[in-house]
Amino acid sequence: MSSSARPRHLRALAAAATLAVALPLTLAACGDDDEERSDAETEAAPIELTVTDGAGKGAPGEFTLPDSIEPGVNEITLTNDGEAPHSGQLLRTEGDYDEQEVLEALGAAMEGKPFPEWFFAGGGVGTVPPGESVTVTQALEPDSTFWLVDDESREPALEELGTTGSGETGEIEQTGNVVSASEYQFEAEGLTSGEPVTFENVGEQPHHMIAQPFVGDATIEDVETFFKTEKGKPPVDFESQQATAVLEGGTSQVSGAELEPGRYALLCFISDREGGPPHVELGMIGEVEVE
Repeated sequence: MSSSARPRHLRALAAAATLAVALPLTLAACGDDDEERSDAETEAAPIELTVTDGAGKGAPGEFTLPDSIEPGVNEITLTNDGEAPHSGQLLRTEGDYDEQEVLEALGAAMEGKPFPEWFFAGGGVGTVPPGESVTVTQALEPDSTFWLVDDESREPALEELGTTGSGETGEIEQTGNVVSASEYQFEAEGLTSGEPVTFENVGEQPHHMIAQPFVGDATIEDVETFFKTEKGKPPVDFESQQATAVLEGGTSQVSGAELEPGRYALLCFISDREGGPPHVELGMIGEVEVE
């Protein structure tokens, strides 16, 4: 499969090589939503982001940003006023680092190389189609600087979103649809259509979730073979995929993904913090059916 055939979101986040055999998706029972809400939850002001097309095809989107951000549980909305898809991946840094240093760390992460201890995936909003808005809910850590990157562009460019002050991180309230990621598998809890998916990273490495509908009667074995060989007709629908932003281990968000009924392949194309191959190469691919 040529690089132009790969979904844009995946190409920008990781350089996927030959993919290996996948692990099956384990389905678990739904939990009690009320028990998931923390008494110490800290609410912050909503973060409204608007993006328009940059100059030239494949150029980074141009963002309109808020004056400041706060720690705690935030609703982050990205409105795409452009004619091309855009995203709002957040990066989080601890300490005093400039744009060039953050870009170098991002480049290392995208190439599967080790990246520094002060650099973290920060969540944010996955791919937003033209003319649409997507809202996620997540907690922003205190005493951190957050950067915004449109990873739908050919050459990622950074915008400094702002630095959070002191305060509580807080915890989000989960929806009834929960997908958990760890090393190197997905677990899903009773997924139903019409409700946003809570994506939680319960592992130690960064992960994201790419949900791609199966085409026709394609099987998970077909998906494994396709990504391993990069040959033949795709058994999944790249155009209808939904993608979360990348989260560090121990963090979660209510994503903007609302899956229609049907079968989906779930994949992660991110590499370990210490470097290495994309997680699909380590078997991080699964199957789930949405009722």
